[in-house]
Amino acid sequence: MDLKEIRARRDAHGNTMRSILAKAAEESRALTDEESRDFDGLKAKVEAINGTLDRASQLGEIRAEIDRPIVPERVVRADNDGLIYVPRNHQPGEVRTYKPNEAISENRHNGPGIGAYVRGIATGNWKHAEELRALAVGGTPGSYLVPAPLGTAVIDLVRNQAQVVRAGAVTVPMESATLKIARQTGDVTSGWKAENAAMTFSDANFESVTFTAQTLVAGSKLSVEIVEDAYNIDQIVGSSISQSLALAVDYAALYGSGSSNQPTGIRNQSGVTVTDLATNGYTLVDFSKYSSAISTLMGYNFNGPFGIMHSARTAGELDNLRDTLNQPMRQTDMVAAAKKFVTNQIPNNLTHGTASTASDVFVGQWDQCMIGARTEMIIEATRVGGDSSGSAMSNLQYWIRAYLRADIQLIHPKAFNVLTGVL
Repeated sequence: MDLKEIRARRDAHGNTMRSILAKAAEESRALTDEESRDFDGLKAKVEAINGTLDRASQLGEIRAEIDRPIVPERVVRADNDGLIYVPRNHQPGEVRTYKPNEAISENRHNGPGIGAYVRGIATGNWKHAEELRALAVGGTPGSYLVPAPLGTAVIDLVRNQAQVVRAGAVTVPMESATLKIARQTGDVTSGWKAENAAMTFSDANFESVTFTAQTLVAGSKLSVEIVEDAYNIDQIVGSSISQSLALAVDYAALYGSGSSNQPTGIRNQSGVTVTDLATNGYTLVDFSKYSSAISTLMGYNFNGPFGIMHSARTAGELDNLRDTLNQPMRQTDMVAAAKKFVTNQIPNNLTHGTASTASDVFVGQWDQCMIGARTEMIIEATRVGGDSSGSAMSNLQYWIRAYLRADIQLIHPKAFNVLTGVL
């Protein structure tokens, strides 16, 4: 029996399991003892088949590793989407970081997208997406691992839309749930010494930090008509999911609490400079506060490039500043050289002293921010799920859920200065 036949058998078992659940849901009852036994038996078979497929995949990877040619140098090429695709020829155990314009994918994915994939696993209609059907690997009933070419393409799409990545944050692919790396905590000092005199060593200036993948989820409810008939299903589903995940990555990188299964964001990282502009808030009248924030970072031996991230309200107020001649106010040279980024993930309703409409401004050398990203992505689709507002079955819907896992770490916390109390 070849792999295609094995997958077909697994899919048949999965369809039977879904039929058992659908029948019980349609009759508004729990599974009978006989149905439970049948369901559990089929589930065991599906899990066994998935194990077989995993072993076959591992064997294929081993064979590919044996047959992989030796590449004398790293070749980099840019594609027409603006991303640079870098072949992965680094050694096992080597940590590779990806700059904002570098794709995690080795090659651009030009085939059907996540919407077509959802339609295929939900309805069995793989028209125009046949290559994804062969890669559709199911886990628990209704749960599917997104194929590697598509999964990394979606992660790259999320990265493209995240403002922290646009500002310069680097991405570290995680091959497991945790990843330990070294980071710098202080500057190494050098000094001249006399002949035969002892030299003085600086204290330890490095430590290890551990990325721990936290789960980030996006979900949506789609009508049967949209899933089955919409021509632009790829654009609708792909854009909505990637945008939702990108906003969540932005918020986590800026304000993540470090608790309740969230990463720790810049605002809550130990060692980050936090500058309180005034006890009860401060209205920006020029660019001097931004200039001072940058000079503080330069005092810690960071030379940029720097980026400034603020809310749309703050960006608009600065754009409306006028000098004594009623001309747009000139930015200082350091501020003008810093790139500006706007995100609605920075709120304008923070409490600061007696003020309740305060905001923050994040000034930093953003390549010192790292986003650890698990390269696997999971898609779940159901016709029988329910919540307090109804069920997919009764509403004639497909419910989908996508999740990836990520974490935030800073290479050097002193590379960031957060201005608080901006009115």
